[in-house]
Amino acid sequence: MPKIILFIASAGDRVWIDDKIACYMAADTLPEQKISEIINTGKMVLAFGAKALEMCQKYNLDGVVKEPDVSKPLKIQLKELRECLKKKTLGVIIPAHRHEAMLAGEIEPEFIIFRPTDPARDKEILSWYNDLFLIPSAWFATEGSSSEEFSDVDFVVIGAKNFENFGC
Repeated sequence: MPKIILFIASAGDRVWIDDKIACYMAADTLPEQKISEIINTGKMVLAFGAKALEMCQKYNLDGVVKEPDVSKPLKIQLKELRECLKKKTLGVIIPAHRHEAMLAGEIEPEFIIFRPTDPARDKEILSWYNDLFLIPSAWFATEGSSSEEFSDVDFVVIGAKNFENFGC
């Protein structure tokens, strides 16, 4: 099984401690107490949301995960963020499409997270991506996802509420 990026989306989410968890993705709407709880795990913490960069800077987090608007030029949206982060981690969430994967890869993020779009084609897209690109891939698991969906990825993003359901 790939390593897990545990998504903490709300103050009520449990901060699980498990060796399978590589890092935490924290929503920018979390209260300071929850952010401190996540930081205190000692694992990598990445901010996510519209104010992720500000959150990353305020709490000196390890980086940002950005979900750009794919109807607008990705390079323009991500280039400034990449420059602001300097040596911190950048993850990019995109739909499971070839075009967006190639465009996001040009910014050289540390990893690309694919959101499911079409169950019949998603596995094919992941296989294509992994054959051509060196940038690690991740799969954004949805409720009801099976381990087969993300067997070809380096990481899987799992919501804290679904952590137990994935056999963790």
